Amino acid sequence: FVVGFGIILYMLSAISIVPLTSQYIVSRLSLSLKVNNSTNISVVNVSNACNGSILGPEQIKIQKEASLLSLYYALTSGVAAIAINLILGPLSDFIGRRILFIIPIVGLFLKCVITSLIVYFDLNLNLMYLASAVDGLCGSYYAILVASFTYSADVTVPGKNRTVAIACMEGCLAVAASVGALSSGFLIKSTGYFYPVLMFAIAAAINLTLTFFCLPETLTEKKQPEKSPLYHIKKVFGFYFSNGSKRLLYSVLMGMFFFGVVVVLGRTSLETIYQLGEPFCWNSVKIGYFGALRLTVQFSCSILSIKFLQNYFKDEYISILSIPVVGIIGSSTVPIARSLMSKMTPPEKQGALFASIAIVETVCNSASNSLYNLVYNATVEHFKGAVWFMMAGFCIIAIM
Repeated sequence: FVVGFGIILYMLSAISIVPLTSQYIVSRLSLSLKVNNSTNISVVNVSNACNGSILGPEQIKIQKEASLLSLYYALTSGVAAIAINLILGPLSDFIGRRILFIIPIVGLFLKCVITSLIVYFDLNLNLMYLASAVDGLCGSYYAILVASFTYSADVTVPGKNRTVAIACMEGCLAVAASVGALSSGFLIKSTGYFYPVLMFAIAAAINLTLTFFCLPETLTEKKQPEKSPLYHIKKVFGFYFSNGSKRLLYSVLMGMFFFGVVVVLGRTSLETIYQLGEPFCWNSVKIGYFGALRLTVQFSCSILSIKFLQNYFKDEYISILSIPVVGIIGSSTVPIARSLMSKMTPPEKQGALFASIAIVETVCNSASNSLYNLVYNATVEHFKGAVWFMMAGFCIIAIM
């Protein structure tokens, strides 16, 4: 219960701040084009750039600049997160799981505090790099995923129960993101950007307190950690490059995981920028409704489909069958791949395994952000939807 509630509080802030940041960037860029320096956008929501005072070419310029800034912020966080998760995951097999929860929560809290200061005082947008770097150096939300799934592996037996537990963990992410998207959408419309970011910072502070005082440790036998960083790096990548008999299966499952995740990650900020422009011209509330509905349907159907199909198929077959069903049970490929790899791994290597998954997920996020934003930037004037055809192509590759 404590883990599930903690994940909800964390993802409430971590996922919801992504579309909020995109809307804030568009607001700042729109305001600079309208040369309306007297307006404080921390109080007034001007995220909707579709109005008579901004012409079509200027809208395109705003979307290009916003997509590039979103890309650079994501890369700043992602590169730092790769380095830190190489060490944190394997280290948790020695010193315990709880520290894996605490470090990224601290990073998220600092990111929200820095962002709230930027919004409140209309500071330079370059300070967003600092917020992203701090979050990345604490592992970002990839570290919290490592913590959550290793914790689940510690308290469940390998098999169908673990698959459902991991799927439920991902369901908690959807619940948190949905609540955050809806609440922040209404708050942005009524109060501006400052109070939603402040709400995220408070949620992170509450989460940190609960985790520190209430979360029990599941790793009962702690060992002296290996001091050499190379030892931890070899432990993380050993699943895929060792001479063991399971190397090929690990690699195949990781390939399925990669193409299942690359379509999901990196699209949130881009979708928000796209929805703010023509032909949608959505405000923050509509964006919140869309995000909440998409995540709720996707992950709810994923959990229900896994539970139903387990009565008739093995997890291996469910993961293959679910890939083509885009948007409904297609997301079940990701938790099943996690569960199958976890089932193949001994308890003393669970942290290293989920660290390797988190690193691949970080690479997916950085690569997809780079690819999608660059493609969108190049095609926004002629064919905005080109990037979504690319996402569909990755789904086809996963099937093959």
